[in-house]
Amino acid sequence: MNNMIKKVFVLAWMLVISMGISAQKYQDLWVMGTAVPGGVQKLINVGDGDYKYAGTLKEGELRIMTTKKVGKTTRFLAPAVPDANIANHGISFKETADANSSAWQVVVGEDRYKFTVSTMQMKLHGEIFQPWGELFIAGGATEAGWKEGKMLLMKQDVDNPCIWRWEGELKKRPENEEPTSFKFQGQDRWYPKNIHPYKQGADVLTENRFRVGGNDTKWMISRDGIYRITIDLFNEIIKAEFVK
Repeated sequence: MNNMIKKVFVLAWMLVISMGISAQKYQDLWVMGTAVPGGVQKLINVGDGDYKYAGTLKEGELRIMTTKKVGKTTRFLAPAVPDANIANHGISFKETADANSSAWQVVVGEDRYKFTVSTMQMKLHGEIFQPWGELFIAGGATEAGWKEGKMLLMKQDVDNPCIWRWEGELKKRPENEEPTSFKFQGQDRWYPKNIHPYKQGADVLTENRFRVGGNDTKWMISRDGIYRITIDLFNEIIKAEFVK
């Protein structure tokens, strides 16, 4: 029985290690091709094995690769289906050393392309981003609590519809569930649009990236006071300042 327990423990530990290796499989990823402004650009490593792009893409094609320049060690992340559009709901990819492997297609040139390369799931999903019409803040640390229909509306930037701002009090409110937590919603209810930090309990003053959708992780405050928060939905960046 003891030997069986040891074997199970070893297998579980090997699984944890293998998952960690998978998440860190690529140190950097790059995109290259006729669709890429400047010919080549580096993807942003946001952690958890995810790499992101947000910006202009021209009509043409692009390849995702593990080095800035093509060489003997370069590997390409090629779509598993031919003529795959970079704007999609999730297409699997495979790693290959073949530089002539199928490229990702950009059918329409636009300034607001976003795509995520998930190396854990071996999938890419992308979109031509459309600015949201609303953005709210709610949660235990806000005066609105966790009530639908009572969330606090953020203010949209006049010049950039992807930028939203809010200034107000965040404090520990013992009367609410999760009294120091909060999050952001794309409507005055919990679904369908929402944004979250990458890890539960992230301090809004120190964590500057977020993801759209996914697990219901929440931000937390480290002290009570007036906060000024700016959210860039296109680049998935949040900036918070402690005012007083």
